Amino acid sequence: MKILKTILIGALISTATIYADGSGVKMTQQSNLLQQVKEVDGFKVELSSTKPLIAGNNEIKLKIAKEQKPVEAKVKVKFFMPEMPGMPYMEFKADGKTDNGTFGTNINLSMGGTWQYIIKFKIGDEVHKVRGSVNL
Repeated sequence: MKILKTILIGALISTATIYADGSGVKMTQQSNLLQQVKEVDGFKVELSSTKPLIAGNNEIKLKIAKEQKPVEAKVKVKFFMPEMPGMPYMEFKADGKTDNGTFGTNINLSMGGTWQYIIKFKIGDEVHKVRGSVNL
């Protein structure tokens, strides 16, 4: 009985150590929402998600404003992961128009890791580009 208690206490201490330093188990954080704001050519571009990003389908919103006023634009969004040894290049594209300065779409990030993105938006004849990255 004493041996069983010793084993049980040792297992609990080991488990507490793994969870305490965070290096033993990767845990999903509910606060891992996508929320990035970039500025380009006087435009404020906000990329956000309503839920934490996951491998698979994700709903994102893109807001474009100039001097705090929504801007109507044609939008192209591309998320991609460069080719790596043993893994092909991956990308997901979406396009459309903003409605009252907001563009929403679903993107499919097929696996965890760092995904880069390029957002292009066209207002009149001018094309503006924003780059960034997200981590899953």
